[in-house]
Amino acid sequence: MSKAAAAVIGMFSVGAGMMTVLGSVMGAYAEPVSLALMGVGLFAGSSLLGGSKETAPAGVAKEA
Repeated sequence: MSKAAAAVIGMFSVGAGMMTVLGSVMGAYAEPVSLALMGVGLFAGSSLLGGSKETAPAGVAKEA
């Protein structure tokens, strides 16, 4: 299994656990909060696994 697949599986597992914990605390807002936490975790994992690539490839404009 690749590192990226393991990171995705790990983050979805964390999200499922957060749904369970937050279900009793936040009620109806448990799902958006857990999805936000998963999104932050996936972004952080992607940043760590992908490294920092600041430059755009030739012929592609940089985003603002």
